[in-house]
Amino acid sequence: MKLTIERNDLLRGLGHIQAIVERRGTLPILSNVLMRVADDVLTLSATDLEVGVVSTHAASVSESGSVTLGAKKLHELVRELGDDQVLISTDDGARVRIESGPTVVNLLSISPEEYPTLPSADGIDFVPFDSVLLAEMIDRTLYASSTDETRYNLNGVFLEVSDDKLVFVATNGHRLAKVERTPREPISFLSKGITVPRKGMSELRKICDTTDDSLQLGLGDGFLLARTEGLLLSCRLIDGDFPDYRQVIPGAGSIRIVVERERLIHAVRRLAIVAHERSGGFQVSLAEGALKLSAQNPDLGEAHEEIPVDYQGDPFKTGFNARYTLDTLASLISKEVVLELIDELSAVKIRPADDPDHLAIIMPMRA
Repeated sequence: MKLTIERNDLLRGLGHIQAIVERRGTLPILSNVLMRVADDVLTLSATDLEVGVVSTHAASVSESGSVTLGAKKLHELVRELGDDQVLISTDDGARVRIESGPTVVNLLSISPEEYPTLPSADGIDFVPFDSVLLAEMIDRTLYASSTDETRYNLNGVFLEVSDDKLVFVATNGHRLAKVERTPREPISFLSKGITVPRKGMSELRKICDTTDDSLQLGLGDGFLLARTEGLLLSCRLIDGDFPDYRQVIPGAGSIRIVVERERLIHAVRRLAIVAHERSGGFQVSLAEGALKLSAQNPDLGEAHEEIPVDYQGDPFKTGFNARYTLDTLASLISKEVVLELIDELSAVKIRPADDPDHLAIIMPMRA
């Protein structure tokens, strides 16, 4: 194998895979990047068996071949090279020679034959998708997904098409986020719904920032595929039923107040400093004309804050987790938010005042 490639092209390709390769996995080969060269193209592949990336880059190829190298160390090395051109070659299957200007480095390789096969785009029907819209929908929902490995079916974002609307939903059982948008084109392969793991959604979100207009989505055998020019991302789907989120969304609340989002964020942040570290809970009280927030910590003290609101009903008290509340408010990009409650034991439904297709739910707790 022998090729010459622009340093910036190689660095960009290696940058795409850094979050995917396994650092301390049980299979050493998964910490490597697979490099294949043929027909003046360098193909870089990386996977952790759940998420995979294949990127292609123009190169001047003198001899075809393939090797695998440690992805992290190779990225660090290429980043520090001072010349614009990088020459990569192999004398035998075990060593790879990297030259750039006065720098010469020899790295040990693992046989490419051991590298897992990644999903291909062959035979997949792709649908164009607005990258800005996709990024927005991920930002509005991913934070609410579960990190509890014992609840594997909640460890991602559920995607479906319902009534010609694209719906993203995530929940960890204590909070839920849902957003609906109208896609550019019909996405028939989401009619039955799929669940994409957190890591896959995070990598998909990164790709949205690298393309100016659109990317393409397709569904393979157990994988969601995303494609842009020179890049293919594959995300293994979660094999488990996502709960019926419609049953846990409360109906119209009898209590409804409108609050300035930034003011509420800063108030909850101050309370979170005082709140008990383990529970992170704070109390919410409604009285005529006022939303009262408070937190107590026997080892630290207490805090109280009052926000004027248009409320004329009976006194009301409940409690919520501060971190869940702050995550939710950060995802609701609007000047004002609407809070709806039914009773002291019910979840609070929060939505932007100007966006009826986006909502979040937080279950109550004893503060």
